[in-house]
Amino acid sequence: MRLSSTPRRLASAALAGSVLLALPACTGSEPSAAPDPAASTTSQVRELVPGAPGEPVATASGPIDVEVPGWSHADLAFVQMMIPHHRQALEMAALAPERASSTEVLSLARRIDAAQAPEIWLMSQWLAAEGLDVPEAGDDPSEWDHAAHGHAGMAGLLSPEEMAALIRAEGTEFDRLFLEGMIRHHDGAVQMATEGMPESTNARVLELMEEVATGQLAEIARMERLLDQLPA
Repeated sequence: MRLSSTPRRLASAALAGSVLLALPACTGSEPSAAPDPAASTTSQVRELVPGAPGEPVATASGPIDVEVPGWSHADLAFVQMMIPHHRQALEMAALAPERASSTEVLSLARRIDAAQAPEIWLMSQWLAAEGLDVPEAGDDPSEWDHAAHGHAGMAGLLSPEEMAALIRAEGTEFDRLFLEGMIRHHDGAVQMATEGMPESTNARVLELMEEVATGQLAEIARMERLLDQLPA
């Protein structure tokens, strides 16, 4: 069953408004102040926890106050969530060479890999440069979900069951599951990017948000055309 295009129309409208206005929300008739370039954020980092005598040092995760000049929490949330989000897209794309029957689906998978792998590296470098935790391959994506901190959660991820079904599929069935899953995956990335833009205070992160939103909206349109062309 085809997914409704209504969320994407809303995302497109939100993106246009965010890019053109680039202003925070206002209250009353007084315009809000522009974001403070020196703003800091609270990260979720791992800290060393000493054990009892003779016991090893443990690692604990929790909301620890970390000052990050120039970063809002929206910037941090986007980067830390988008790394595992992108990684799942790469896992999906890696299945295409052995399972896809459509050369266009295979080409799309290669394009996704070529675009998102460098973005993972870039975002990882940004976090490491600030001394912040970098999501690692194999981490449970939910460990990096910032919804509990009052921000939008990690949207569009395929469940383990959906990934397993994609791994089992071949030919046209794979093409259909891949396109439907990746459309939803891209929808989630667009949502995360557009919701983060108004609160971003880091120019590099904001630029990446805009690139992710515009690029993935274009790929959604392409995937919808491919989905329409698949045999019934």
